Amino acid sequence: MKKENAYLTVEAALVFPMVLGAVLFVVYMLLFQYDRCLFEQDLGAIALYGSLVRDSDTMGVKEKIQERVGKLYREKYAAWNITSLDASLNKNRFSVRGSGELSFPLPGWNIWGGSSLWDTRAEYEYCRLSPVTFIRKCHKFKKFIEREHPHAEY
Repeated sequence: MKKENAYLTVEAALVFPMVLGAVLFVVYMLLFQYDRCLFEQDLGAIALYGSLVRDSDTMGVKEKIQERVGKLYREKYAAWNITSLDASLNKNRFSVRGSGELSFPLPGWNIWGGSSLWDTRAEYEYCRLSPVTFIRKCHKFKKFIEREHPHAEY
């Protein structure tokens, strides 16, 4: 029988769990980033929708917005929990605020804080314009351009 050194096996037994943990940590952080970007995209879409809803519709503006917020498909987030989602309309300013959290599967993974949760917040705000206000702003912009560039053709 031939004797072999087992130092490679011992080193692999020490290095492999660290490498596997680092890879799992990176994958989990990528899931967090993906879900955060997806959440911000959803909030931006809701805010844009809320800024475009007309007051003259049969259903009220607030009811339409709450219906749209309620239809948000929450199962698409891989590792994310939405903790709050609020939409408000105040003096033709439509704003959407939301927050979410990611819980770490292992308690010692969050080395930057004491808790096993990471949370983030996002907010979008749009100004609603009536057609009359939009036309007035276009005329003001046209006058501004004509004043700045008097010889340009339009």
